[in-house]
Amino acid sequence: MSLLTVAACLAHSSLRAPAPAVNEPHYLAKALHWVDPGWCAGDFFLESSNPHLVFYTLVGPGTSMLPFATVAWLGRLLALALLATGWVALVRRLVSDEWAGWAATAVFLLTAAVGNLSGEWVVGGFESKVVAYGLLAWATACGLDHHHRRAGILCGLAISVHPIVGGWGLVLAVLARPWPIDRHRLQQAALVMLCALPGIIPALGLLGNGSARADTVQVFARLGHHLVPARFSPTWTTLYVALATAWLVASFRAKRSPAETWWMRLVLGSMMVAAVGWALALDTPPDPADASGMGIRLRLMSMKFYPYRLFDVLLPAALAISAAGLLTRWSSQRLRIAIPTILLAVALALPAPDRNPSRLPAELRNDWTHTCSWIDNHLPPEAIVLTPRGSWAFKWYAKRAEYVVFKDCPQDAAGVLEWDRRRQARGRWLMDIQLGRPPLETTARAFGPQAITHILWRRADGLRSLEGFEALFSTPHHVVYAVPTADSK
Repeated sequence: MSLLTVAACLAHSSLRAPAPAVNEPHYLAKALHWVDPGWCAGDFFLESSNPHLVFYTLVGPGTSMLPFATVAWLGRLLALALLATGWVALVRRLVSDEWAGWAATAVFLLTAAVGNLSGEWVVGGFESKVVAYGLLAWATACGLDHHHRRAGILCGLAISVHPIVGGWGLVLAVLARPWPIDRHRLQQAALVMLCALPGIIPALGLLGNGSARADTVQVFARLGHHLVPARFSPTWTTLYVALATAWLVASFRAKRSPAETWWMRLVLGSMMVAAVGWALALDTPPDPADASGMGIRLRLMSMKFYPYRLFDVLLPAALAISAAGLLTRWSSQRLRIAIPTILLAVALALPAPDRNPSRLPAELRNDWTHTCSWIDNHLPPEAIVLTPRGSWAFKWYAKRAEYVVFKDCPQDAAGVLEWDRRRQARGRWLMDIQLGRPPLETTARAFGPQAITHILWRRADGLRSLEGFEALFSTPHHVVYAVPTADSK
């Protein structure tokens, strides 16, 4: 059963999120730079803080020896195997039928394919949160088996790999069973903290250097689709509330085992956290004059911790497990196998934006990767390239530093503000170019000395070429220019 579930998750991952998936260039480039600081030296994002230090340390050596694509697929295989086996173990503690894990997997993947509340996903590309979710699934299964020390170790490791996902898992576990606080619970807490320390220490270093402006930029300019409830789909918000209400009513009325009661409390805890987060959330960026107030700062801080994240995962998980339970009670074994298989086929066939993570038409995507390949083979390793807005997987394909890219936003306050400054500088530069101002003088004025060494120009941005620059390479859609140094002018 576990092998079948792993295969289903791998199929879902490969068909709906082909490599490089949306976050894989972000994570793997950071991991490689962590073990080899000379790689893409000068890329300010890669040289910023390292909130997922444990992941970078574990994965970094692989990225230094193998191509990114190979590391991504090996990582997917290992992470999804951990996740799928932990998920099956969890389901079996709640539904005794041997095919329950298969049914729950199919329903869960189908719900993931249809949509979500805050943009959270579990089965996709290779990144630290997938490992953390797998560890939490195993921690939950061990907890339901009363192997509390083992559960504490796994929960601590989840926090270490991804402090937010693992941290919320710990919070929900405490909410599900706050009492009694005895010697065994204290031993378990000590194991959690000990195993979590490698990830907590670098993460805590980011909490003390925040600023209201940096928090506002991070929450509203970069992560609003995950953190600002006013931007969530009204349809999905209504659907989640309705499904959560129906599931709770059915769960309270049903006859439950102790394991099912604990699971219900865990899911209810995620709903409570999401409700509190929603109540504290701001709909719009605060006025700068008010942003420094303690109340606004606390509300911004609460938004940064993704309070909807586990609710976005646990509600579909709870529905999937409940559906598996119903299926095992009301159908023959043949149907228990056939119905989930059909649901999985539907999940794999549904359209998905991440089938094309670049969001580019095929011709433009091929042109982009061809240009990146030329850059990889011809530009000096120390080059710093000004890439266009919408730059996708540049460091994955071109292996050169970027001046700024929307996806790669640091998480420390100074880095967030510098990211915003660079993003705005590029925007003003592009507007001036489009308004007809001289490209050479405009570039010198917009960026400091040696801030960029090359420009990757996208012809669709308004001009077929940039007058005054030396064109090194051109395609129907892109041109690579060298930026003159002070000595060469």
